Amino acid sequence: MCGFFGWLSLQDDLSQHQRSLCVRSLTTLIHRGPDSEGQWNGDRIYLGHRRLSIIDLSDDAAQPMMDDTGRYVLVFNGEIYNYIELRAELESLGEKFHSNSDTEVLLIAFRRWGKAALTRLNGMFSGAFFDKVKHQLFLFRDNLGQKPLYFCGQSDRFLFASELRALLDIDDRNWFIDRHSFRSYLANGYYHLDTTPIVGIKKLLPGCWIEVDQAGIREGVWWRSTPGDGLCDMSLDEGVYKFDHLFKSSCELALRSDVPVGIFLSGGIDSTLVLDTCLSLKPNINAFTISMGESDYDESKKALNIVKNSASVNHLIFKLNDEAVKDEVVNFLCDMDEPHGDPGFVNALFLSRMVKEYVAVALSGDGADELFYGYLPFKGLSIEPFVQALPGIKLLKSFINQLHPGDGYAGLLFKARAYLQAFPSASNLKIPFWLATLSAEELTMLLPNSKNEFNRFNEKESQFKDIAYLLSNMNNHTSAQKMAYYYQQVFLPEFICHHTDRAAMQHSLEVRSPFLSPELITFANSLPDSLKNNRFELKHILRESLRRRGYSKLISNQAKQGFTFPIARWLKTSLRPLVDDLGDASDWTGGEVDKEYVSLLCQDHLSGRANNFRIIYNLIVFYAWRKRYPKLEFSNL
Repeated sequence: MCGFFGWLSLQDDLSQHQRSLCVRSLTTLIHRGPDSEGQWNGDRIYLGHRRLSIIDLSDDAAQPMMDDTGRYVLVFNGEIYNYIELRAELESLGEKFHSNSDTEVLLIAFRRWGKAALTRLNGMFSGAFFDKVKHQLFLFRDNLGQKPLYFCGQSDRFLFASELRALLDIDDRNWFIDRHSFRSYLANGYYHLDTTPIVGIKKLLPGCWIEVDQAGIREGVWWRSTPGDGLCDMSLDEGVYKFDHLFKSSCELALRSDVPVGIFLSGGIDSTLVLDTCLSLKPNINAFTISMGESDYDESKKALNIVKNSASVNHLIFKLNDEAVKDEVVNFLCDMDEPHGDPGFVNALFLSRMVKEYVAVALSGDGADELFYGYLPFKGLSIEPFVQALPGIKLLKSFINQLHPGDGYAGLLFKARAYLQAFPSASNLKIPFWLATLSAEELTMLLPNSKNEFNRFNEKESQFKDIAYLLSNMNNHTSAQKMAYYYQQVFLPEFICHHTDRAAMQHSLEVRSPFLSPELITFANSLPDSLKNNRFELKHILRESLRRRGYSKLISNQAKQGFTFPIARWLKTSLRPLVDDLGDASDWTGGEVDKEYVSLLCQDHLSGRANNFRIIYNLIVFYAWRKRYPKLEFSNL
């Protein structure tokens, strides 16, 4: 787990001033790699690396790493879990190694197999591979985007880095805030797919690569797994057996480390499976849980129930109350890399900070909900045709909107309001409207410059047109498969994996997810819908696996609990100053938002007439990020 920064000049040699800018940008990533720093310079290229030592702690594993021919150079962020098997294969082909690192295995694999090496990898990774002879740069990102990679291609240069802040630190060019992406951020709560807050800076999509040389910039896809592809006819018994086998193999690989490893244990289904499987492989492991001060958000009792019969678990519980949240929110708002409206980010920051005192690597349950239908909207699909045909849906929505939804964890009225805001809408716009922060009509009032972008039926001009286009590839699949595709390609990389990576790396902690091995992803996507959502039981196959391992109904039948804190409640109390600090929002959003409507949204939330925490928190987060970059202006319309 590390961070890197690179600059490829497409015209002249890099000047001394440009190299000094590179060094400064690399310094912004020190939290990702506090153990050491490495730099390599060519005439027209700079590669810098900050290292967090996890596998082979010696200097032999330092990056940037050059092969013994002197032709190839590699920097990468992440881990290759199956590096031992790959090394053995490469040695059988005559390759020699000078370290015990996964970095050298990846370097030699690229030299031997080229792009095809990516299809052999099991891990989480992003990086850059440079061929000095061809003067060719090759960038790559893992299957479902666990590791980030930002890039910016200009006429005279190509910049890339593990975090946005490293690129923004290059101040010899003007950067501008992207208005279109800002509207998308407010609607989604995060920057999805390849979008970022800045004009000209993009993210490399998961499972993709980019090649850069004097001939230009070429992009390609090296991996895709689509729900419903290779669909198998499998019984529940067969499915559970194969899942248990694949998951055990995945956990075994994810446990490989030369530093201490622990488990994030929320008490939910996913983390329980991780802990149970890892205990069969590595007894006496550490498990870490957050206890919330508010009972309706607290999962620590479930976690205690899971470990009570296991003497081989060293279980630590950390208390997160409103005072701790206030401190962590301030830390988050002061140091975020990119605006991200997930309150769970704060929980992840707190947990990572506490866990880092005990281990350098932690395993999580990320990906299980996206692969095995764990989110509530999967249940909503079952009644979608009925709701779509309701003659009085407008009246029903109006009635529900008049009710006070409360501020507990995802209450019934909150869920109903969110569900109904997708109706009516075009087929490929239904999912993004369903999961949007506000209804189409509310977003239009909030963002008056958006014009027709939140039209419920105009897919080509919609703010969600990129999502609609992505989902159009799934028109011949089931509704559940289409929704899973959205979650895997859009939500998982830039919402779930984003907050896990940034929160953990802010405290120099590596977090791995055994659910996201290529074999397990492919297996999950080949399962029939009935093994994932069976008579309204979500994650059916995972629950059945727990039952057969002897876990009680309290664990196997539990409802999903989000990893967050009572933000809707605390925005009215301990976090109220953040709401009051928004002031005239039109001033710091480039005139994009309607200040009167923002005021109305805040008043309705504070009075309890509505639960508007999502959009209010998005504005709070963006405001804090904007204050960190006061020189940034919005792009022209």
